[in-house]
Amino acid sequence: MEEPGWLAKTEGYIDLGMLDEAWKQLDSLPDELRDLPEAIEMRITILLDQKDTEDALRLCLDLCRKYPDNHAGFIQGAFCLHHMGLTEQAQQHLQSGPPSLRREPTYFYNLCCYNLSLGKKDSAMAWLNRAFEMSPGFVEEALNDPDLESIHPLIEKRLNRQR
Repeated sequence: MEEPGWLAKTEGYIDLGMLDEAWKQLDSLPDELRDLPEAIEMRITILLDQKDTEDALRLCLDLCRKYPDNHAGFIQGAFCLHHMGLTEQAQQHLQSGPPSLRREPTYFYNLCCYNLSLGKKDSAMAWLNRAFEMSPGFVEEALNDPDLESIHPLIEKRLNRQR
């Protein structure tokens, strides 16, 4: 399925850091497109880029309510809660998502981050290992993630065992 032109333009503006243009693109949508999950996701992305976590969270919760099978509202909403210092709520929000969310390696990666933040290193590694099994590319991301710095030696040890 080909991506709609408005979505590609909006993503392009966001990628270029042209957030005002991205907003204009979304604001120019006809009413029947403004409430699509993709349009809401783009608004969330822009708000996060603008460091407006509270409004992004509001839209995430709206997305979850309107489209409960959409993963973005749960992943991004949990990110917002964690960023706001509400990590336990972030974890609960993420885990309240649809069962299909458990097919996303990002789900397990984020659970790792939240558990580590809560001081649960063993649980964090278990979640991270699950993400690695699903998507080996997450190993490199984890090694470059400052939020996971305290477990970088464990990640490197796991990586060396696999070689």
